[in-house]
Amino acid sequence: MKHRNSTQGILLVLTIAMSAMGIAQERPRNIWEQQYHDRSAVEMAAQFESPSRPVYRYRMEIVGLLDLKPGMSVAEIGAGSGFLSRIIAGQVSSSGKVVATELDEKMVTYMNERARAERLSNFTATPGQQTSTGLERVSMDVIVIVNTYSFFDRPDEMLRSVAKALKPGGLLLIVDFPRAGRGANAEGINAEDVIASVAKFGLKKIAESSVIPEHYAIKFRKR
Repeated sequence: MKHRNSTQGILLVLTIAMSAMGIAQERPRNIWEQQYHDRSAVEMAAQFESPSRPVYRYRMEIVGLLDLKPGMSVAEIGAGSGFLSRIIAGQVSSSGKVVATELDEKMVTYMNERARAERLSNFTATPGQQTSTGLERVSMDVIVIVNTYSFFDRPDEMLRSVAKALKPGGLLLIVDFPRAGRGANAEGINAEDVIASVAKFGLKKIAESSVIPEHYAIKFRKR
């Protein structure tokens, strides 16, 4: 009886541990919703555009990786305040088009108002989705995802949508940071995991850069 009780105790501990792991795995990876809830769009924009953020300090270097030309159609997924997309809009000229997506509606409004104030007629911000880019099929020359991929709740579905939206030969740039922390507190994603996931959707890695401190920047081309 003592041995049986011991066995039951071990099974109970294992069951609890597995349940906890399941909860951690099901927990949404997108943590921004809570931050948006208590902050205004202006406050969030100030956070996104803080000089302490490497992706903001090195925004021109990121844009330089995109091989932009006048007339191109470019989308940024999870654009935040749109600081990157506004630079892109200036580089593809009035004959080009830039679409910036963001889950939070007040940030979408903020980006559109700021673009109007800066007279960027080729810039449009639209509400994002968790499982789709919301972009038309075969409509984009370039898609860029900066510090957003590791927060996707449904990364495979998003990548499938990205692949569909890119034109043949289109470019995808993913900038993110290596995974750090453990369990539910972990953030980021390792570059090799990104490469393996993207490859499943017909995009080939063509280059990788470490120009942004503490981040990697990987370029993919649609076959």
